[in-house]
Amino acid sequence: MRIGKISENVLKRSVLKIIENKKSNNVSAAVTADCAYFANEDSYVTSSVNTFTEDCEDAAYFAMHSAANNLYLSGARPVMASLGIVLGIDHDESVLKHIMKNARLAADELGITIAGGHTEVSDTVTKPVITVCVTGSSSREPQKAEAKSGDYIIMTKYAGIIGSSILAKECREKLSERLPMHLIEKASGFSNMVSVKKDYEIGSMSGARCFHDVSGGGIFAALWEMSVITSKGLDVDIKKIPLKQETIEITNNLMINPYQLLSGGSLLMLTDDPKKVLEAYKNAGIPASVIGRITDNNDKIIRNEDEIRFLDKPQMDEIHKLGNLPA
Repeated sequence: MRIGKISENVLKRSVLKIIENKKSNNVSAAVTADCAYFANEDSYVTSSVNTFTEDCEDAAYFAMHSAANNLYLSGARPVMASLGIVLGIDHDESVLKHIMKNARLAADELGITIAGGHTEVSDTVTKPVITVCVTGSSSREPQKAEAKSGDYIIMTKYAGIIGSSILAKECREKLSERLPMHLIEKASGFSNMVSVKKDYEIGSMSGARCFHDVSGGGIFAALWEMSVITSKGLDVDIKKIPLKQETIEITNNLMINPYQLLSGGSLLMLTDDPKKVLEAYKNAGIPASVIGRITDNNDKIIRNEDEIRFLDKPQMDEIHKLGNLPA
């Protein structure tokens, strides 16, 4: 199998079919949303898991925020996290300490507790494997995806921002040969846009619905997933997908596709009143753009002026090329 998320068909065939339990109040995350949840008297307990396998300095920080983002989109409040860390035999204690400091930084920003977890060393891994499970609670059942033909697709922030931050830090020396240092430094700071909590709150209050975060596989993967979740087609103008200039420069330099690059911190949503939603984001100082429409068929169309292409199934995230970029 390819690196990254397993394919949709494999997921359904070898995971969902096995864990489905129609007699339980527990709901599998992959069936309806990115969170699993179950009813607990007058509230709902929610959980989300995220694994980060790239050897970068902010790995634990991103894993924590990514898992928490999924809870926010279900209307839940994150409460605690547990971590699973597997290190290789060549890693020393300083690596573990750095991972935990980054996890603690994210936990403090999220206002949650790291309740525990498991740490071990194995000769089967060469890069740290960090798995985060964030648990939270909600007073209501997570909403199911509802889409209507003609709905506008709105995207907050920018495509590839978290991947850009990682590349700027991990490929700093190579990039500095061709790009100005101030551009690299600015991209390094994109990590502060990783949370979608405020994005969700503003979109929800302004009447948007069917929220989906842009994460592994980039904006192309997120659009595919939104189409599958809603059982609708979509028509998107690639030129309307917002990209930071720093992302364009960095991905061009490293021959990376920015539309398939890790994009945590960006949020997709649907609305039939885009003016109201965009005005709410403008007032909050959060960039937001209409990038396309929902259609009444299953076609997933990406337009580039007069050129039309059909969106492919999610591909390997470009961030996984990090260790194999040309010198």
